[in-house]
Amino acid sequence: MREGLVKLVATGALAGAFLIGVGGAALAQPTDPTQPPPQVSNIDINPGNVPTTAAAFTQNCDPNLGGGPFPDQDVWVFNLPGNPETSGQFVTVTGTWSIPNDGTVTRTIPTDGGAIVNDMGTSKAWIRLPAGWTLTDATAVITGTAEFFVLTHTCAASGQPTTPPPTTPPPTTQPPTSAPPTATPTKSHLPITGTSAGDLLPMAILGLGAVALGATFIAVRRRRDTEG
Repeated sequence: MREGLVKLVATGALAGAFLIGVGGAALAQPTDPTQPPPQVSNIDINPGNVPTTAAAFTQNCDPNLGGGPFPDQDVWVFNLPGNPETSGQFVTVTGTWSIPNDGTVTRTIPTDGGAIVNDMGTSKAWIRLPAGWTLTDATAVITGTAEFFVLTHTCAASGQPTTPPPTTPPPTTQPPTSAPPTATPTKSHLPITGTSAGDLLPMAILGLGAVALGATFIAVRRRRDTEG
């Protein structure tokens, strides 16, 4: 009986070792032996997309990507551009937002909410957050070779202005001032004294005429006296 127990224990030990070896080999194999395991990489958001508030960005309230608009929440939607077969898909998206007068926070999709959507062409990720936050930076873990991702659109909370109000620039030049009127000099009317040459000329002509007339009269008179 003792020998039987020893054989039973030995047989059990061999069976256990065999099962452990088979299980370890199975775990070492990938889930799909025909495909290599996916490669992941970290990329940054397009720097031209940040910083921004949801209200200041392109608006699109897609019911398949977070929906909206909501009274007190902004919807943020990210996109991984390119051919999904090479650019890959989102695994996670982590963004940093600043809160007015309350520091910054970090949120990760889908861990902290939202979802990753891979059945709408390129890979997308969305999340809903309190209204008024400003996105300052974002990173993503992806399965492909894309070099960056983008903030594709937002859906700002209802009641928020989606564009900043226009401001009127101050005038760059002072309005023209009218010059003071220039005084026009007036002619002074002074009394004229003395006799000018223009006044003496008629008198001289008149005098010469009288002398000539007198001489003619005398000559005629003498001729008559001589003939008489």
